[in-house]
Amino acid sequence: MQQNLSDQFKLADGLLEKADKIMIASHENPDPDAVASVLALHYFFKKKNLKSFPYLPDDPPGYLSFMPGFCEIKTVPPSSPDLLFGLDYGDFKRLRIPERISKDRSLRIITIDHHLQGDQRGDVKILAPEFSSTAEIIYQWLLYNNFEIDREIAACILVGIFADSGGLKHVSTNSTTFRAVSELMSKGVCLDKIIRSALTFHLAGRYDGVGRVWGSLLKRIKVDKKTGLAYSWIRFLELKKFKIKPGDFDGLTNMITAGSPINLGLLLIEHRPGEIKGSLRSEPLGGVDVAKIAKAMSGGGHFYAAGFQQKGKIEEILKKVLNLIE
Repeated sequence: MQQNLSDQFKLADGLLEKADKIMIASHENPDPDAVASVLALHYFFKKKNLKSFPYLPDDPPGYLSFMPGFCEIKTVPPSSPDLLFGLDYGDFKRLRIPERISKDRSLRIITIDHHLQGDQRGDVKILAPEFSSTAEIIYQWLLYNNFEIDREIAACILVGIFADSGGLKHVSTNSTTFRAVSELMSKGVCLDKIIRSALTFHLAGRYDGVGRVWGSLLKRIKVDKKTGLAYSWIRFLELKKFKIKPGDFDGLTNMITAGSPINLGLLLIEHRPGEIKGSLRSEPLGGVDVAKIAKAMSGGGHFYAAGFQQKGKIEEILKKVLNLIE
């Protein structure tokens, strides 16, 4: 383990020893790594007999309801926590922490994140973009503490690792990741269930609307001849019609990227009228740093996966991205 990472873990342990009420938070429209990281820490703290409050500003995706502790997640923040764990967020505003909490001078903050340096905050900031996921960093922290990981925590961490690494296919996956997966599987977790639930399409039952919209998005993919960017989009009226959320499109940007000759993809979602979320992906073969593009759009992320949020029309935002690529 890197010495710097060990030093940060030690500092986090020091703040944890003094904590009485702990709030664990992750970003809006949470993806599997966000949910997994929150739940893994929640179980860890419960095992240590600490008061833990798992919070997400939006409801977690329903397809993750198989995860241990899923029903314990709250979308209403607690009153007066003295320690806040911010996980996997990149930009502090994405946590949507009420000012009554974030401006409390007695509040201590620990950030654990595998995103590049952005607007992360904290008395302790554990930023490690070399890891596949925030869940994998949490796994390393538990190892540092010689904590005996049980089946429930192992299941949570595996969901985060598998989902954020694209099923162990993304460039961030390395030998350390595979060792972690091997050890976690030895705890008796049903890997097949995780793969089917967290990595495959969720188009049955109440996800009928998602299936139709996915089909529409894939059908309307276009490729810009000048830049090689493959892109698609969805407008707010479609989201409203089918009662779906931005989180229901996890994994779709990767499919859009496959249509690009240089493996560069963009998905634009009008999640509110006039407010656009952009998701960018690239692959080593193309070598495009999408984090730079996202940063220029007031967003952030990794070399191969990044995102942003802008006000305007889809056509305007697309033009901005194309100009940045050129």
